[in-house]
Amino acid sequence: MRRHIALAVVSIALFAAPRAARAAALTVEGYYGLARPSSVDFESAVGTVNSHLFHDSLNIAGADVILHLGLLELGAIGDVTFKSNSASQTAIGALAGVGFELGQLRLEALGEAGGHRIGNITENPNIVTSSSGSEWLAYVGLRPGIAYRFGPSSGVILGLWGYARWDVTDKHVPVTVSSASGTAPGELKLGGTTVGVTARVGFDF
Repeated sequence: MRRHIALAVVSIALFAAPRAARAAALTVEGYYGLARPSSVDFESAVGTVNSHLFHDSLNIAGADVILHLGLLELGAIGDVTFKSNSASQTAIGALAGVGFELGQLRLEALGEAGGHRIGNITENPNIVTSSSGSEWLAYVGLRPGIAYRFGPSSGVILGLWGYARWDVTDKHVPVTVSSASGTAPGELKLGGTTVGVTARVGFDF
């Protein structure tokens, strides 16, 4: 009797081991899309001049690496936003959350935490000079995703990411603002909420 129980336990363990190994997989992917960056205000010493440092939307490109441990997902992410005559944002962060698969379909809900650099501040034509050309801000965020996996255990991943990031710090940068009547000293407040959506393509290993 004990021998039968031992054989059953060993059989279950041997059956479960490959399944556990397959549950831990690595995804490496890139993404590209549009981002709506946080808005900023110019506060002039001679009045209020309101303008956006960024255009209404920017291009965003980046990459991420995600480790799948059953329902748990851990990873790292980096991306950059860009557009002519506009400031840029470069973000680096960590990912953690949950993900599961329904057949070939993968659903994910991840949290983000990291920092992003706002650079090329004087690229905006309304800014003549600034006391700092770039600033780093800490952020937290949410990243829901959906993807389709081609192949039963590994292969190409195609899907979408949506995301929202909230700055937990802000910065006040002295600037010189250009206007029709000349230039005036002002202050640039950096920080806010950034949202976006991207297409994603990658590989499972």
